[in-house]
Amino acid sequence: MTADRDAPPAPGRALLWGGAVTLLAAALRLAWVLAVPTVPVSDFAMYRESANYLSEFSALDPGFIYMPGFVILLAAVKNLGGDLLAQKLLGVLFGALGAAGVFATTLHLFDAGARGDRRGCATAIAAGLVYALWPAGIAMSSVVGTDVPAAALMLVATGCLAGLGARRPVAAALAFGALMGLAAYLRAVALPLAGLGAFYWMATRRSLRTTAKLAALSVAAALLILSPWAIRNRVREGEFIFTDCHGGITALIGTNPNSEGTYTRALNRLFQTVTGHSVLDEPHKAVDRAAYRMATDWARFEPAYALGLAALRAQRLFDDEQYLLYWPIYRPGVLVLPNDGNDGNDGNDGDVGFFQRHRAGITGACDGVGVGLLVAFLAGLALAAVERRARAFVLLPFQAALAATYIVFFAEPRYRIPIEILAMPVVAYAVVGWARALIAAGVKGGGAIRRRVGCAAALAALLVGAVFGLAPRAQAAGAELRARHRWAVAVWTVDGQSRVARWRRARGDGARGGVDLLRGAPEGVRIQPPEHEAAVVEVALDAGDLPAGNYRLRATVSATARATLAVAAPDGAASPAIVVPLAGEAQETTLDGIIHHQGGPFRLLVTAAAGTGALVGRETKGPPGATLPPAVIWIGSAAVTRT
Repeated sequence: MTADRDAPPAPGRALLWGGAVTLLAAALRLAWVLAVPTVPVSDFAMYRESANYLSEFSALDPGFIYMPGFVILLAAVKNLGGDLLAQKLLGVLFGALGAAGVFATTLHLFDAGARGDRRGCATAIAAGLVYALWPAGIAMSSVVGTDVPAAALMLVATGCLAGLGARRPVAAALAFGALMGLAAYLRAVALPLAGLGAFYWMATRRSLRTTAKLAALSVAAALLILSPWAIRNRVREGEFIFTDCHGGITALIGTNPNSEGTYTRALNRLFQTVTGHSVLDEPHKAVDRAAYRMATDWARFEPAYALGLAALRAQRLFDDEQYLLYWPIYRPGVLVLPNDGNDGNDGNDGDVGFFQRHRAGITGACDGVGVGLLVAFLAGLALAAVERRARAFVLLPFQAALAATYIVFFAEPRYRIPIEILAMPVVAYAVVGWARALIAAGVKGGGAIRRRVGCAAALAALLVGAVFGLAPRAQAAGAELRARHRWAVAVWTVDGQSRVARWRRARGDGARGGVDLLRGAPEGVRIQPPEHEAAVVEVALDAGDLPAGNYRLRATVSATARATLAVAAPDGAASPAIVVPLAGEAQETTLDGIIHHQGGPFRLLVTAAAGTGALVGRETKGPPGATLPPAVIWIGSAAVTRT
């Protein structure tokens, strides 16, 4: 690939257009914030609560485990007398800043030296308009959160990198690193991206030595900006920590098999029961590391299921565009009803009723915009590859790093906001570049030009077909992995100590049938054996190696229909199986028996089947000709004690 080193666009014209699109973005977002009253919920309410504590006590609350930047801004607004509306204006401010960042980044990556328009800024104007008119971006401006502010600072950082890089590389590297450090005060994921400025230096044909030096300067600048936070953590946590203390907790949520990687309060309860610490306890870093160790252990326990969860996280991250409207519009309670004393059934329900009545049209239009952005992004990459524009790919590593981080740890649709904004320069290049290419091919009619356009069109079609064709296949493959390798966790008591019991289908058990076999909760596990077939599951206790000997197992069990449950050691030779017939109708009974353990990790085999006849191996025997109803078996409150 080649690098363009022509003169940048005329600064006066660029400044005029940049200011115009920035003002347009600010005006649209301000109009939205004023017209659509919302209240912070969930994570966003937590930010305000933390800001209130900071404002009152001049310190972060003891349970705060996130980056402090946005909370500090909210507290500053409150200290100046601002209310919720003033705090939401931060979304307008950063939304406008994002427009400036998108414009500047596009200007210097695509318009500086653009063939045929050496002193224009058409691509930057298109990028600014795409960002300013982006429906999801406008809606998210009313959400008091960190997603848009962090993304805005990232784009300003890349704009400074590309704008200063040609003439003042050292200043560009320092400015880029410092701004990424500021972005990291909002979202810690921005810190590792400070080193990715190396891709810009490589695209502009700097030597490897120069590239390494400039990238190191950026990382050093980011760490310097974050040093006050690291010093505070040294005093508070006992070590220098430049980021926050909830990465391990996030990873634990993302690997939770009981909820398929979504947040539940039950996971907090399980973690506290097993470790003795709440996820918000101090020292935060020690608790976070404990959570990370548990998450790593869970991922290793069933790697195929972990891969299926990664596919699910990728699906959530890149889900339909309409899901970006959940937090600002469609989450229950986020929109404020008019204070008119009605119950919402008389038609005078304000914004809530409007958005519900027009939900199909709004979400459909939003999804259409999302698909259009994706197609244009892929078409822009194809055209840039054929035209050998190295700088068009500078932002791609940032997007890939962000996507990989969220897919590995935890993902929600709103986490892709910076990824989507980073795509807008390429989207604008697709609009302007393809228009120029088609005009050139039609007017000049040269064979070389037409061949280039044809190659770009073929590559774009290939990319679009691959993405839209492979994405459903990847989702289906992930769902299949999760169904075939689903497992569950619960809490058992081992000699008075709370331990994690990990349940999964026993190796070699062929009872598939698409049955949702296992579901877990802190108090126990639900087993639903296949119809007319016994299911064998394995229980592994996270209790380390236990000495050989006899252990008493007690547990409460019940079933929705007649069923049989048998528990035995894996070898089955040293002690007979504990067999419990279940009467059904959720009548609770007690499983009580002795298991001989030969030493080492403690594991059990649990065989469950519908019917109350004799259970021998994998076969169930009931009355001749009987039809056995499906049974859901619950096993909970288990305790293992050495006798």
